[in-house]
Amino acid sequence: MKRIKSDQLNGCFSDYVKRRVYSDEPAQSKKSKEGQNTMSKMTLRRSTQKDTGVGEVLSFSSISGDTTSFDLQYTKIKKFILESPEPMQSDLKEILYPLFVHVYLELLCNGHKTPAHKFYSRHHLYFKEQNEYSSVLEALSNMFNKEDVIADKDINSMRENKYCLQVPMATIEYLLRYIKNGDNMLLLQLFNKHIHLGANLKSSMNLDLKADKEGKGGTLPSPPENKVIHNEEMLSALKKSIKTIRDGPPCLTSICLYSFLNAYQGMCSSCISNNNKYLCAGFEDAAIRMWSLTPDPIPSQAVTDNVATVHLSGDYIEDIIDRNRPPELGEQKVMRGHAGTVYKVTFTPDSNYILSAGEDTTVRLWDLSTHTNTVAYKGHTFPVWDVDASPQGTLFVSGSHDRTAKLWSTDRIYPIRTYAGHSLDVDCVKFHPNNNYIATGSCDKSVRMWSVQDAKAVRLFQGHRGTVFTVAFSPNGRYLASAGEDRRVKVWDLGSGKLMKDLRGHSDTVYALCFNNESTLLSSGGHDGVLRVWDVQKTVEHSGNQSEGHSPELLASYPVKSTTINYVQYLPNSLLLAVGNLS
Repeated sequence: MKRIKSDQLNGCFSDYVKRRVYSDEPAQSKKSKEGQNTMSKMTLRRSTQKDTGVGEVLSFSSISGDTTSFDLQYTKIKKFILESPEPMQSDLKEILYPLFVHVYLELLCNGHKTPAHKFYSRHHLYFKEQNEYSSVLEALSNMFNKEDVIADKDINSMRENKYCLQVPMATIEYLLRYIKNGDNMLLLQLFNKHIHLGANLKSSMNLDLKADKEGKGGTLPSPPENKVIHNEEMLSALKKSIKTIRDGPPCLTSICLYSFLNAYQGMCSSCISNNNKYLCAGFEDAAIRMWSLTPDPIPSQAVTDNVATVHLSGDYIEDIIDRNRPPELGEQKVMRGHAGTVYKVTFTPDSNYILSAGEDTTVRLWDLSTHTNTVAYKGHTFPVWDVDASPQGTLFVSGSHDRTAKLWSTDRIYPIRTYAGHSLDVDCVKFHPNNNYIATGSCDKSVRMWSVQDAKAVRLFQGHRGTVFTVAFSPNGRYLASAGEDRRVKVWDLGSGKLMKDLRGHSDTVYALCFNNESTLLSSGGHDGVLRVWDVQKTVEHSGNQSEGHSPELLASYPVKSTTINYVQYLPNSLLLAVGNLS
């Protein structure tokens, strides 16, 4: 009885589902399985759809139909083109000749000799006035079947090769709207099989007609000269617009500020990696802290030896256990190894290492895969204030309280060059973009530029009234900016060695400078809690602007509350990153 009742219930349910136009469960599951595709099948299908479309389907379809349709459609498109407004008419006139040739050849090759000759006699007079078409027209008039077309090498080459007509995109869209709105399937097939309309993205009205396959001898005769429409008023307006944009002020960029709150450890410097993933800072408690700027945690590999850890006898038991633990993940990493304040941190160009300079007279290299100190570079006799990596990443330079700057190589623990000449501390160092020069700023109120190869001074810039705390080269290598205790930002021309800009506006010490990628903007920040953007290309006549309190080159000022800005950097997309400590 139970089995009979079950069968009855299933039958009733099946009848109800069929009445409601539902499929049964097995069919649904089968259909759902058929709708599931693997990644490889989806990739293959996408690639196939990309390479084959409606245009290719029409290209390989046979061109057939009523012989009168060819003449009718060609007559309509000819009238449409000749009645089109400029500049569309000038561009589309060049399509009539290759279209005329291929319509005639299609009729002839399909065995329609009489309609083909009628078509020729009706439309060839339009092209007879142009001498460059006379030889082709004469050859076409002497043909009577497909064998004649194949026997003529030039005409047969025209039929086999696909020709490219370069016209503006607006003209192509204008023509396609006409073809698609009417009954023009034969013409569309001819376009897809024998003529290729290429989009000319430039604003000129030139038309370049050439064969798609060169070297086979079959090209349609080109017009006697390119047709260019000259409009003096539009040309003058275009030149005026270009001059206005070129001579006008650059566009301001967006700004992203990272502010440290409650930095009781005493943050001395900060830096952002070139891949914009990590933020690093050096503190007075001899620690280097790194944060992730993305939602992903910071990966770290396990190591057996760490100079920041003092091992005791009981730790060896834990080491055996730690070796089997997976890599650690976290949003912050603390690296210790210095024996004093960390005055400067910077990432190498590949963002795989960190260079740090500290009070313990050493420069240290940190491996970001394990977050441990791998090398300690010793050579200075007093605290090291600044360090900078070369654009190539193999060299770096340091500035110290011992009044020298030293050049180092990552594969040597001793300095390979010493730059001596300043009478007081070397507070800041910077590599030139071409990797051949180094700039140093000092407490002796001067900025010097050195040759990397022979360690000789090639430029001496004097004019500051206080310690120079920061220098920056422009990406084009033509300018050097310097700033510091005197609250002035000076821009020097490296070619002449003269002062180009003396920018005033800061009310306290300036600690950070950076040019944008186009070398047109200069950003500066310091202890006054204001981020300023300057136009270094603006031409200013120094007359009576001293009472304003700031230079006319100042484009914008961005107050950031009570934050001391110690790092600024432009990204390739012109986004300005800034880091500061809320005091």
